[in-house]
Amino acid sequence: MKKVLIISYFFPPCSLTAGQRAQGWANYLSEHGYYPTIITRRWDQEIKTPEDALTSSKDEVIHEKNDRYEVFYLPYKASLRDQLYTRFSGSPLQKLSRAFTFLSLVAENFTFKAIPSRNMYHKAKEWIAENEDVQSVVITGLPFNQFSFGHRLKKKTHINWIADYRDDWNTSDFVGTSGVGFLSRIVKKMAIRSEKKWIGSAECITSVSPYYVNKISNFVKRPGHVLLNGFELEVPKGTLKSDHFVITYNGSLYATQPIEDVLAVVERLITEDKVPILLQFPGAAFDPIQKKRIEDSGRAILDNISITDRIPKEEVLQLQANSDALLMISHSNMKGIPSSKLYEYLCFEKPIIQYPNDFDIVESTLTETNLGICSSTTDELYTSIKQLIDQKFEKTGVHLRPNKVAIQSYSRKMQTKLLADLLNKIEK
Repeated sequence: MKKVLIISYFFPPCSLTAGQRAQGWANYLSEHGYYPTIITRRWDQEIKTPEDALTSSKDEVIHEKNDRYEVFYLPYKASLRDQLYTRFSGSPLQKLSRAFTFLSLVAENFTFKAIPSRNMYHKAKEWIAENEDVQSVVITGLPFNQFSFGHRLKKKTHINWIADYRDDWNTSDFVGTSGVGFLSRIVKKMAIRSEKKWIGSAECITSVSPYYVNKISNFVKRPGHVLLNGFELEVPKGTLKSDHFVITYNGSLYATQPIEDVLAVVERLITEDKVPILLQFPGAAFDPIQKKRIEDSGRAILDNISITDRIPKEEVLQLQANSDALLMISHSNMKGIPSSKLYEYLCFEKPIIQYPNDFDIVESTLTETNLGICSSTTDELYTSIKQLIDQKFEKTGVHLRPNKVAIQSYSRKMQTKLLADLLNKIEK
């Protein structure tokens, strides 16, 4: 069996969705002739708040091995920036961490010592020296500064490496929303130079949608390939019947997603049409700003809204299984952003309400699987939800018929086969 090294900052037991991508590869690459070794950081602290991800771990390396893959969990020492952020959480002094964020973003372009997870590089270099038959390394970002590991390893060992983008970096439509001041422009100029330099040594790049792949590939001048996030095949069955029409939005919410429009439509259905609706947001309280945004916009219907902190994955899956419909809120005036929840939604084979229509990968995925109800305006959204409600309570209309073959093609198992095919290609 061939060996392949995967460097991923996020990996279980980290419960953040960022770890699921590499976990899928680890679970299924052995079915295609590859035994993966994963290098990641220790995740001693259960992630309930953003601060939990920034706490230091114990100092020992943990090595775990099974029939499918092995993992090296390396110690994590919080940077001064992270220590300030967690120590003064909720106080005005927390803003001190912003100054150190700027300094670290500048310094990582000039010195390797500015990268907190650099012990992953040293471990990778050591492991490659001990496993001379390995030919390929996959590095998945965020954090993007870990792409510098691939650049260094290429120079030291001449190994092939793939830069995997879970999100895009300097080509991101979100970059402009993070700041347009003088300091932000300085950081971005340095980051652009580093991205092109580091990725220039990669065999190719991979990312989560054709739109992302095209713009990243054109930017860094390297070949690109699509590797979707995918989903696990086994999910629970719905067990509870509710006298409400239950709609669930799973996970994080961002400022560019127009939740206000959705809440206005739901309020109209509840107050004018007297429809019993329950709108669930498991995990949304992880971000206090977005929780407040939901509560402020849905003030008139708070009795019909459920917002929770992060809860165990099994509970989230059961909530979705018990729902009548799943909500996919696209980003306003943006495309090519298929969050991991899109693929998780597919395996439940329930109606997926998309608003607004992205006219890109989300719409095409929902159309292919025959699960989507895509709306471009609030009037269309109102009509779509009303039709689903009538189907439940009035037994009217035509129910969706899932395209099971298309749905299976989006599984992590199938997406891992694409990665294995790519590894075979670059190792010839």
